Amino acid sequence: MLKNEIIGYRKNIHRATAILFIVQLFGALGAGFFFVVQNILGVEHILGATEPQNENILWFILFWGTDFFFVALAVVLSYLIAGLPAVAPAMALGIYFAHFAGTPVAAVNMYTSYFATPLNHGGGVNIGYMGYLILAVFLSYCIKYLFIAWNNCKESLGAKMDRSFAKRREAGKKMPEGLTGVGILEQVDLIVLVLIMPVVAAALTFLLVHYGIEVPFNALGEALQAPLTELSGVSVVLCAACMGLMIGFDLIGPISMSAFAVAVAAFFDGNAQLMTIYGACFITIGWIPLMTVLLQKITKKGGKADTDDFNLAASGPINAFFENVKLTVAFSMPYAYRSPLTVIPGYMLGAAATGVLTAAFGIVNTAYLTELPKYGNGETFAEMFSREEIYISFTLPLRSGDWLTCRIPLFFIILFGALVGGACMLLFKELAYRAQKKRGTYVETDGDMVLEFRRYAQKLWVPFKQSRGKLPENYAGREESTDKISSGTVSKGGGKR
Repeated sequence: MLKNEIIGYRKNIHRATAILFIVQLFGALGAGFFFVVQNILGVEHILGATEPQNENILWFILFWGTDFFFVALAVVLSYLIAGLPAVAPAMALGIYFAHFAGTPVAAVNMYTSYFATPLNHGGGVNIGYMGYLILAVFLSYCIKYLFIAWNNCKESLGAKMDRSFAKRREAGKKMPEGLTGVGILEQVDLIVLVLIMPVVAAALTFLLVHYGIEVPFNALGEALQAPLTELSGVSVVLCAACMGLMIGFDLIGPISMSAFAVAVAAFFDGNAQLMTIYGACFITIGWIPLMTVLLQKITKKGGKADTDDFNLAASGPINAFFENVKLTVAFSMPYAYRSPLTVIPGYMLGAAATGVLTAAFGIVNTAYLTELPKYGNGETFAEMFSREEIYISFTLPLRSGDWLTCRIPLFFIILFGALVGGACMLLFKELAYRAQKKRGTYVETDGDMVLEFRRYAQKLWVPFKQSRGKLPENYAGREESTDKISSGTVSKGGGKR
């Protein structure tokens, strides 16, 4: 049974992340369209904006797709595992931790301009992006097995009630012939299955995420700031290695934010080196999945990378060329959801390699201290920090600074760090692949969300044309099944790939 659950989960997580790719792509393209229309073409009053201060806010609406993809993950994955009963609690918990989760950690205000605008600087990064995967998995399986337990309980209690009814009938007492114990208990199914079980599962999930992830990891993030600051005064190279490991570990979570807080403090002291290192490490994460997928294709190792793996991996670097650094890393997180134990160590090692080289070559983006950003409203980087506009401030080492001493060296360092991370990730994936093959739990997927959309459009087009008499009734067209994005096949142990 455990093997079947593992196989089912792997199929579901591939399906959920394929859906997330479309969610993120919609947000990215939609926001990009409004950004171009408003900021380049100069067309104002889009979507009903009546005041100038609202113009630049409106195009952030569609960034909700990329900002809160982890809420979508919680809903979609929970639905795939546990069905309709999991949708409402998954959405409620996802939005709660994205907006209202406790007291923000140090530097969590970065979240207001990077991955969302939570109410009163709420703690969206308090559980990191992986916290939402744990939330969805625990919640959905909790609901699933509570339902199984309730059905078992109905059978057991119903049998006892039936014996009691039989004794009453033998004693001559009038009892309806069709009355059964299970039938009586099924009358309260609506209350138990809709109101009680999902609420109980949501409460248990909240306790797990809050006390198992949010509280301890926020405390760890706070505790790491002082030693990291001291280390930066002893050895910038070692500090950069630690920063890279911390960034790769949770990217937008409390551990990464601890490193960010140290970089911010150094920046306000007039030292932009740590901020340059942080930005370079951060951007590296967006390139590592592409390196991994390419190495998988070249070496034929690490299991099969399906088309959606490539879609996720290539989307980050594509956005880098359009100077959208936010989306450069945003697509790397759903990729990590597919196999966290192989992907996150690769992120950590790749980002650490970038940090070490950036520090060893002494690269500093002096534009942080002396110049205006390429995009902005005339403020300096320091002024942006003061009003908590962090996105533009730290993620632009490749868009500002001197070409020969900053941009070009960092470009090659980031590519090298991504290659290191990709090679390490490939090794981890190969080890995981061999272990899964041995246990008979490896799932080979062939997901392609773009192809699924094309096939769905074809299925709609054929009957439409037939209804208008423009195609013969026996025309089949290309109507392959589109019920699954990942028609995964389970590989048994042994045999060739």
